[in-house]
Amino acid sequence: MILITKAEQPDQHILKNLMTLFLHDLSEFIQDIEMNPQNGLFEFDILDWFFEKEGLTPYFIRLHDQKIIGFILIQSGPFSNQEFADYVLNSFFIVKKYRRQGLGRTACKALFEHLPGRYAVGQVINNIPAIQFWKNVYTSFDIDFYEQEEKDDNLTLIYQYFKV
Repeated sequence: MILITKAEQPDQHILKNLMTLFLHDLSEFIQDIEMNPQNGLFEFDILDWFFEKEGLTPYFIRLHDQKIIGFILIQSGPFSNQEFADYVLNSFFIVKKYRRQGLGRTACKALFEHLPGRYAVGQVINNIPAIQFWKNVYTSFDIDFYEQEEKDDNLTLIYQYFKV
């Protein structure tokens, strides 16, 4: 069983550590992601906002025994594209040890049950594993979506829009 729990301020350091792993993985697909040369970490400079601002919500993905195996960052309200989506999935991460076991798909199901509505989910166009993962999720849960290519700074992203 998978649980989705809101990450609270006292656990921010855990999310920061997981974010370093996520950004390390993502650096394979986004050349602009660099390690901080002063501390050797990959850092998300607005991570604090997810603990401070209404509409930015961090969640942990946990096993039934409460062990944290990943995270989800959700944007809503003023941080979403309210015309098209109630929620923008900013980041989704499962620790490598727990990948390819259906846990990510189960975490998506738990998220969609917790936060039903209209979603926008994007992937960098060359991140084929992420694109395949999300297409698998949509197929598994019989989710109809439409897809759109969008430019964001120097990146080309593929966004899927759907309602659950």
